[in-house]
Amino acid sequence: MSVVGAIVEDMFDQGLDGLDADATLTLASTARAFANRAEVRVIEAAAHWADLHGLVQQVDAGGAALPGTERMVQFGGEGTPAVAEFAPAELGAELALSSAAAERLVGAALDLRHRLPRLWSRMLAGEVLPWIGRKTAEITRDLSPEAADAIDRRVAPWAHGLSWGRIEAIVEAARIEADPAAAVASAEEAARAQGVWLGRANDHGIKDIYIRTEAPNAIWFDASIDRIADDLARLGDDATKDVRRARAVGVLAQPQRALDLFSKAASNSGADDEEQPAHNKGQVDQRPPVTLYVHLSAETLDSPACGVARVEGIGAVTSEQVKSWLGGCDVTLKPVIDLAGQVPVDGYEIPDRIREAVRLRTPADVFPYSSSTSRAMDLDHTDPYLDPGDDGPPGQTRADNLAPMTRHHHRIKTHGRWQVRQPFNGVFVWRSPHNRYFVVDHGGTSRIATSAA
Repeated sequence: MSVVGAIVEDMFDQGLDGLDADATLTLASTARAFANRAEVRVIEAAAHWADLHGLVQQVDAGGAALPGTERMVQFGGEGTPAVAEFAPAELGAELALSSAAAERLVGAALDLRHRLPRLWSRMLAGEVLPWIGRKTAEITRDLSPEAADAIDRRVAPWAHGLSWGRIEAIVEAARIEADPAAAVASAEEAARAQGVWLGRANDHGIKDIYIRTEAPNAIWFDASIDRIADDLARLGDDATKDVRRARAVGVLAQPQRALDLFSKAASNSGADDEEQPAHNKGQVDQRPPVTLYVHLSAETLDSPACGVARVEGIGAVTSEQVKSWLGGCDVTLKPVIDLAGQVPVDGYEIPDRIREAVRLRTPADVFPYSSSTSRAMDLDHTDPYLDPGDDGPPGQTRADNLAPMTRHHHRIKTHGRWQVRQPFNGVFVWRSPHNRYFVVDHGGTSRIATSAA
């Protein structure tokens, strides 16, 4: 038996009862590594299976192929070789997959090998998870080989450490840059798929509503629902926020009722009518306050062609979409923030200017392998804040001592025996309770191969 075979046999045959925490983590990571390597080998085998079936022996009847006989089919994208139509079915049966699932496997394998060679190489080397490779192949299949190559160049260097959500954002931005015309056409096709549907189920008088609309409409709708829910509370509705938001749908469906509610809530809140402009006296602004964070590069602003705009909470879209979304809105442009020039403060509270700088420097949760990019995250002091009255040093609240985290990860860091350091601005080194080390930076998460204390 080979050394590898002996390791695998020992891994699956050994009992777990005698393993301590460190050994259990080691077993789990080793098993995961073998599973990933095995899945990569399956993808390799699928590509080779396609190579073995690159020709169809035609059965003809008087010089013409018989109806329904096998033909050559391109399961991958443009630039991949054709494969005998029935070949994936046998591979699927061997792997306990449906023929359709086997066709997708073959297509992804060929896309990776022929259209995404850098990602393919990193996957074969065990540096990129196989499912990341497959999903990237699937969402780029409709692109030209040139566009796929551009995405391969952008995604491959970062695919080892970023969550799928962040990789998908890179892919979408690269799609727009590589083929602006196709991006516009895709956006127009998506716009035609909008609609509002009522669910068929009726649960004790409660129904579901499904809405598919442009992102700004959804943001406006959500903000309006939230405003009505808050106004209902001001007027005495003591239901939960979710219930009040649900009731707000009925209010919003009757425009005059909504206007009356806004006016009544404004009166109850003690708003000073004298502070309103003369042309607005006696009126209530019907629009809820909404902030849309749009990041544009200088190239996009200077180019007359369609470019990439990155909208927080939405992802990469075309600059033309953003123009149409902002039509009719009061737009406030914010200046570029000097990330390196933020003056630290001594207090525990974080000023908005520093909070915004940290958000721009580190847009995602810094806990290992986290995928959250919400603006509602906590900002944690990497080195715990010490009150100046207890000899705390000055300038503790500064960008290079702050880290965005979800409340759950913040609690884990504070109470779960994890440790984190920020040796450089925006670079975080984590140590788990059992001495596993991880580095999180702009490139995502990387595992440090040591268990030394």
